[in-house]
Amino acid sequence: MDPEETHLKQIRTFQGDVAEALQKERGSLVSIQQAEHLKKGSIQSNADAPGENAKKRTELFNLILGSVILFALGIGGAWFAYNEFVRRSATPIMTAPANRFIPIDAETTLNFATTSREIFITTLTSAVQNVEAREIRQVVFIKKEGAKETPYLFPTSEFLEKLKTRAPGSLIRAFDPLFMFGAFGESTFLIIKLTSFENAFAGMLTWEKNLSQDIGPLFATAELLKNNPAELVFTDITDKNKDVRILTIKDQPALLYSFFDNNMLIITDNIETLRVLIDRLTRGKLSR
Repeated sequence: MDPEETHLKQIRTFQGDVAEALQKERGSLVSIQQAEHLKKGSIQSNADAPGENAKKRTELFNLILGSVILFALGIGGAWFAYNEFVRRSATPIMTAPANRFIPIDAETTLNFATTSREIFITTLTSAVQNVEAREIRQVVFIKKEGAKETPYLFPTSEFLEKLKTRAPGSLIRAFDPLFMFGAFGESTFLIIKLTSFENAFAGMLTWEKNLSQDIGPLFATAELLKNNPAELVFTDITDKNKDVRILTIKDQPALLYSFFDNNMLIITDNIETLRVLIDRLTRGKLSR
């Protein structure tokens, strides 16, 4: 009979059973090998996972550390650049001597050791010549005799001693060591800081009879003061609510002085110079 024309199953034989069993066994072996391979791959993946994680953590840490370092360097560079800009653009701070009581336009420094009164006066008068109108020039006196000695500012007492003045001892003791000598235009001025207004006021009244001869040669009115008649004396005037003692020769102010806030004595040869000095002292006081 044609096998295709019958519905009966083929008769099982031993040979067919063996072939079927072998076929199933090969399928089982392949499945077992595939399962074993997958198992080994899973174990290997699990074994490699900690290493990969540690590597990733290390890379992330290095990245963060590098970012922090770059950020810190950027901040440091910006701060340094800002400070350098501020330093270079800032106005230089000028260190003024302690005896500079008012702002000035020019300065002349004189170094004195041992010298005579005549040479001292000549040097001072030369230092305050050719000053421009409305310009204030200060003459700073220093003393340095030896090469290794540090120069120091002349104290008031030594300044008056150089001039060989006849100022009363009580007056000299009422003067502070700091004083300022200079010129305003063609006019000369002297500002002396006080330690005692009462003693300075009384001492100046006593010194008036010798004041023009003692310090007169320093001022622009030296020629007027040179032949000062004995009968000419200081008189009181009031200028802009300030009490002033003034010596007038030939209807011209030759020498005058006034006190500023009982702390300073101003001696000059021109009333306008006195006004300018008082104005600058006042502004300096208000700014503090």
